[in-house]
Amino acid sequence: MKRIFTGIILAIYSLANLNDTQAQDFEQVVNSGVADANTYLEHYMNPVATSIGNGLANGWYNTAKPHKTLGFDLTFNINMATIPDAAKTFEFVASEYDNISLADPSNTSLPTFVGSSTNQQLQISGEREIAAGQSVSYTENIGAPDGILGDLDYPGPLAIPTPTVQLGIGIVKSTDLIIRFTPEINVGDFSFQSFGFGVKHDFKQWIPGMKLLPFDLSGLIGFNRISTNYQIDESQGQFAEFGASATTIQAIISKKLLFFTPYAGLGVNIVRSNFAMKGDYEFSGGGESYTVTDPIDLTFDGSGGPRFTVGARVKILWVLALNVDYTIQKYNTLSVGMGLNIR
Repeated sequence: MKRIFTGIILAIYSLANLNDTQAQDFEQVVNSGVADANTYLEHYMNPVATSIGNGLANGWYNTAKPHKTLGFDLTFNINMATIPDAAKTFEFVASEYDNISLADPSNTSLPTFVGSSTNQQLQISGEREIAAGQSVSYTENIGAPDGILGDLDYPGPLAIPTPTVQLGIGIVKSTDLIIRFTPEINVGDFSFQSFGFGVKHDFKQWIPGMKLLPFDLSGLIGFNRISTNYQIDESQGQFAEFGASATTIQAIISKKLLFFTPYAGLGVNIVRSNFAMKGDYEFSGGGESYTVTDPIDLTFDGSGGPRFTVGARVKILWVLALNVDYTIQKYNTLSVGMGLNIR
């Protein structure tokens, strides 16, 4: 079981490792029933999925001005979507579960993946077969799964880094075609790949009288998706997969001042993430062993929303530029990038 839940962590980019007690706690949560386990894990993993999804929505631009035809830029960004302190815990709502309850109902706050350790106990209820056609009810107390990252010593705000590499090419009518692509990378049992595309267009040119104003104004639509896979036991067809996608729609304004270009953007994100464990897994509970097929299937929606970005780009050489911006959104995000720019 430890390998299964290590797979969960690898699939969402964490470098943390579960100890045997934590893995056992997760196994007992699954023993409560697939529906309850999925509900619990959606709450538990939501901050990480939200951080990655919001990070993917960033880094699409560092100016509102599109390239001239066949001009291009190649840009690398690191996006850090900060996880707020409020996301380190979630509220246990008893009505959401059939077989899980709290040993101490007066304390309904439980740690998420990014939270700290806890002494809270969960009660797992079920049926134990004692003879053919006969069973008795039972209740077991287990420790609620601890948070993984909350007890680590971080030098700054907690965030999941999301790197992006993209190529922007000027085509026609002051329009940029933007492509993000990472071919499948395999490291041991872990694989990663990403793909995205976007379009940035100068719409100031279509508004009478606006073309003469001393700033650039564009609209952008971008879509990005990443996929990860971790082989838990290839011979048994067991693997974990995590995917996240982000669609962003932006209005962008900028003003070039010699080698310095401040910019701002206003728009909306649509973010979606999913995590699943595929294959047949053997669990034990109530003194019995049983097999569950595809035990975990989680979907994280609702982590997008409105966003506002402010930032600046600085040309340090004729074709080399640095950019930094900050976005106020579901999880506020800092982006830092460097790129090769040929107008």
